Amino acid sequence: MRKSLLKPPKLSPTQWPNGPLLELPSGELRNYGCGRILTADHFVLFVGLSPQHYLAVNHAPGAGLVGSVMDQAIGFLFAHGAVVVRTDLRAPLMWFAEHNGDFSWTKCLVFFARTFLASDPTDRPWIPPAIRPVCPLETIAFGGLCHWQKVNAMMEGIEAADSELLAELGSSLAAMARRWEWFIARMVILSQRADQYGAGDREMLFACDRLLLSIMTRFGRGYELLPATTMRLL
Repeated sequence: MRKSLLKPPKLSPTQWPNGPLLELPSGELRNYGCGRILTADHFVLFVGLSPQHYLAVNHAPGAGLVGSVMDQAIGFLFAHGAVVVRTDLRAPLMWFAEHNGDFSWTKCLVFFARTFLASDPTDRPWIPPAIRPVCPLETIAFGGLCHWQKVNAMMEGIEAADSELLAELGSSLAAMARRWEWFIARMVILSQRADQYGAGDREMLFACDRLLLSIMTRFGRGYELLPATTMRLL
């Protein structure tokens, strides 16, 4: 079985500056709430679900050295034991301002989480749609395993930050899981018809199914797996 995602080293907890800036070799990021929110050019770049879990945008907005600073911030977080999950969005600070001008951290967190869960887990950029049907099922299942590891890290972080927020994400998580289950069921059928459903495929798919079951049992209360997924787990 292939190795799972790299786990961050277990070093000392992140030491955040007391001031409003996180200074890095290439520049600085504005720091809200001791690392809870990191921004640049009036855009949110990082949301700290917990000291060990962060959501981050895939591409830093604007020009200049913001991208380099962001890459260094990811290295800084990783070195201090944090898991960083990337998502495609642009999030201006003004979107999360309350009527009195205060910044709403929970509104920002839920927005980032829902955006990530709204992404299609079957749309993997490393497998062009034209060749996906002939791609080994083991490769597709490994991509799913990596994806659900990210989902698990994100949900654990939200649970650590405020477990009550999990209820606001239940429907989004269930929709993502269902999309994945229908997709992988179709890929299994295609692999079996082509007589390409081997031991390596079954092993990787079982690892992915087992992780999905763990996530949905813990965070997706009331969710029922498809019969095809349940049969593979038996």
